[in-house]
Amino acid sequence: MSYTLNGMETATTHRTRGTIVGITGGIACGKTTVSELLTEKGAIPINADEIGHQLLKADSPVIDELTDAFGHGILDASGDVSRKKLGAIVFQDKTARERLNSILHPLIIQRSRARARQLVTEDPTCVVLLDAPLLIEVGAYDTVDLIVVVTASPETQLRRTLERSSAQGRPLTEIEVQARIDAQMPVSEKVRYADVVIENEGTLEELHRQVDELWEKVREHTV
Repeated sequence: MSYTLNGMETATTHRTRGTIVGITGGIACGKTTVSELLTEKGAIPINADEIGHQLLKADSPVIDELTDAFGHGILDASGDVSRKKLGAIVFQDKTARERLNSILHPLIIQRSRARARQLVTEDPTCVVLLDAPLLIEVGAYDTVDLIVVVTASPETQLRRTLERSSAQGRPLTEIEVQARIDAQMPVSEKVRYADVVIENEGTLEELHRQVDELWEKVREHTV
């Protein structure tokens, strides 16, 4: 793991607010696992994906905009947007994907940013995790104090995603998985924005070690 702590206050500085850590990475790189490990240590998670999923519900403030853009065929029987149906559209069509992002991401950023700022203002000793796959792509990285990018090779991403989709009972083909990988900013590009890089190609024990090192550095600059 490599790290720099750009712009963060030192441990000897009196902090007026907590620390916001942005966690990002490519599909199946292990970003969620890293977030879970940090949460176990006491960090407070904010998951941008979960906020996005809420915006696909029937009572979402953007449901009409979504059906206007992609048709009522994206809805399931409950009136929620079917992620599978929507994904079949946007992962094959860059224009459609950009349209979806333009609808969802302003609200995702607004809600996650507001929650993070509220938490770090209320408790100057806390560490908030902003878990966001598109943290860099949508420019939300200016919200965080530290950018952590979790990496894995394209081959590992492909294998893990195939295994995960099968385990979830929603198996994807290699073509479908590759389309999802290709739809994201390359991990090698994300690394250029990183303060911390966690390489997740080894064992779980190795991943734990890197997370322990990260947590120690973050806490040094928070307490």
